[in-house]
Amino acid sequence: MPGPTRATTLADVAAAAGVSLSTASLAFSGNKPVSASTRERVLAAAAALGYAGPNPLASNLRRGRSGVVGIAVGQLSTAFRDPAALPMLDAISQVLGAAGLGLLLMGDDDEHARLPIDAAIYDICGRDSWAAYDDLVARDVPVVVVEGPTWPGATYVDIEHRRGAKALAKHLHDLGHRRVATVTLAASHAQREREAGLRDVFPDAHVVGACASDLGAAQALAADYLAGDPGVSAVVCQSDVQAAGVVLEARRRGLRVPGDLSVAGFDGVATPWLDLELTTVVQPLADKGRATAEAVLGRIAGADVADVLLPVRLRVGDSTGPA
Repeated sequence: MPGPTRATTLADVAAAAGVSLSTASLAFSGNKPVSASTRERVLAAAAALGYAGPNPLASNLRRGRSGVVGIAVGQLSTAFRDPAALPMLDAISQVLGAAGLGLLLMGDDDEHARLPIDAAIYDICGRDSWAAYDDLVARDVPVVVVEGPTWPGATYVDIEHRRGAKALAKHLHDLGHRRVATVTLAASHAQREREAGLRDVFPDAHVVGACASDLGAAQALAADYLAGDPGVSAVVCQSDVQAAGVVLEARRRGLRVPGDLSVAGFDGVATPWLDLELTTVVQPLADKGRATAEAVLGRIAGADVADVLLPVRLRVGDSTGPA
């Protein structure tokens, strides 16, 4: 009886294509540029030998694609603690999934971005620079940036941070508030724009401190600040989660919200741990996700995709009142 047939390996493909094993591997992985003629020769040899490739999405690879879109979400351990991120990520995954693409969650380090991906989304990381961007450009990988810096060659999806923050500040000003403080996000495009909108109305607003969109961190900042009896009548936060933390701390100290202290946020997310509805700036989270995914699909298809700026709206809730 004949022995078992040996499976075709990448080494067989490399020999048939007349290239080194490393070159054949790069032709499949897409980690570094390989000339089009070499790639075609390797893939033709693979097809002739019946070798599907190391990636099960071999049909996409033969078209020069992996079928995967990477999304950089900062620290993976904390990326899903912000409820403003979840509706957007859900919308992105739905649109890309309907198009037959997978979504790869990445940190904002350089190594993840070197994986074979068809496009990269830079989202909620906050940093103004990303070393991996140069590598993506060198590999001609399309980049879509969400609420971040306007890097050359990237498509930009953003919301009206400054207009929304200014409308919120004007609402407080109309209620008679004059001494206002703010809790900000870490230094980023969104942080700067939201603070600029606040300062369009309250140029002397005091910064309590900066933290992530985290309930405990915001409550700790508020505890230190309110212990000093700062004499402010309102605190404007750059996220609803931060605002919820300030409300909880104010109540712990016996302050009435909004009777003694008005508190406002940004994002328009649900805050089920509060018994009041926050005054906030509502952003279209799901629409932002869909716009991001559609920009990715357009860029992968080679189309010219315009930047997107989405509107926001002020929602007056129960957490703000007359000074």
